[in-house]
Order: sequence, then C-alpha cells, then structure tokens
Amino acid sequence: MSNNKYSYIFVCYGNADRDILTKQIQMYKQRFHSKVILIISSEADAEWAAARREIFEYELRLAKEDAISGAVLRYCEEHQLPEKDTLLIAEIHDGAKLTVRGIEIKDPGSMAESYKKAIEMLRNMIKPRI
Repeated sequence: MSNNKYSYIFVCYGNADRDILTKQIQMYKQRFHSKVILIISSEADAEWAAARREIFEYELRLAKEDAISGAVLRYCEEHQLPEKDTLLIAEIHDGAKLTVRGIEIKDPGSMAESYKKAIEMLRNMIKPRI
C-alpha cells in the first residue's frame, strides 16, 4: 500500500453528522483502498458500528482514561501500521504527538460541514435554468 495516501483511517465521530461523515469515509475507503478503524468511545459508537459492519474493518475501544492520541499510537505500534499512511478523523486538542509521527488529523465536524457546502454548490450548479 505504499502508493496509498491513507492505508488506514481511524474515525472518532464525536458530535459530527454521522451520515455525512460516513459518506466521506466511504469515498476515502474506495479511493485509497483504506482499512477503516472505528474508535469506540461510547455505547452510541458501538451501536453505530454494529449496524454498519461493512464500513469498518476494525474497532479500537477506548477506556475512560484513554486519550485518543495515545490509543491510536499504541494501536499503530501493536499492529505495525505505517503511521505516515494513516489518517485520524477526530476532534483532538493536542495532536502534536501524532503529527510528529506522520499521522494526518482532520476534524470530523469541519469535514461534514465542507461536504454539506460542496453538495449545496453542486445542487446550485445543476438547478434547471428557466
């Protein structure tokens, strides 16, 4: 997977629009042939994953005391994942440990909002002109 921009995508939905963000994740997955790892930090995440097994290849369950950044780094080390080919979609306040190791970070809320704007622009472009 060395030609791949994102071999692995970690996702922690947080408060982002799950439906819209899932569409974006599916596009990344198809484009880059990525493996998607859902970060489960709540019962809602577990229920979401159970209903959508086809999207997520793996799960990373966080304990209450776990920070996302530490858990992602441990997971990468334990499973020998290439950090430079990894994307983390999560609301994270201190991503310095991750970016130093080559992991790209995207905010799920910002991703969902930009997707909504892009769809709206496309709709406006294809509206019938009378």
